Amino acid sequence: MTRIGLASDSFGNLDALSVAFDLFARALADRVFFLGGWWADVDAVLARQRYGSSGGPGTGGDSGFLSAVKGALARAAATSEHPVAGRITRVASRTCPERGSGAQTKVVDLLEGRICCLVHDKAELSRDDIGNATLLFHGNSGRAALVQIGPRVFVTPGHLRTRDEEDRPASFALADVGPGEIVLTVFSAEGAELRRESAPLPSGGGKVSVR
Repeated sequence: MTRIGLASDSFGNLDALSVAFDLFARALADRVFFLGGWWADVDAVLARQRYGSSGGPGTGGDSGFLSAVKGALARAAATSEHPVAGRITRVASRTCPERGSGAQTKVVDLLEGRICCLVHDKAELSRDDIGNATLLFHGNSGRAALVQIGPRVFVTPGHLRTRDEEDRPASFALADVGPGEIVLTVFSAEGAELRRESAPLPSGGGKVSVR
């Protein structure tokens, strides 16, 4: 089984994304998929671990700046990276400035021998993407869900916005991918477990065998 931490659409809500990353670390997630909106939020949350809650060196005149830099460097030297830092795969959304600077908008990977595809907006998936993959992870959704269509499963953790236009609650998720099933556990922005749902993973349909 592979455990995946899923988060998306934070749009500057670093507190909620930090809660998600901390829970992923405690849950011993093997991988973390950040599914867009905004790319830089991941860097900002990881910087909190290195530099403290400010996210980086502060200001306040030349002496204040130098003092802040020295303090930040000292804290960075004494503080390890966030436990999930080396496990994160992310994609850029349409609104990410990094999208035009080489940031990936779509990632194809393998989970438990099955082809999976990561994207922010599922409308950007091509026919080949859908045809080749068994698991399709996406953001740009107001609610966490597993949606099975034939042999394929679309997975989304919902959003982590500070406020949703339709007042849909923020959420993130853990996905446990096994040989024949995927289980999605959904959490609130505060880290409380909300619900679980599952879907079978049929044989074939994007599964890669190595002989």
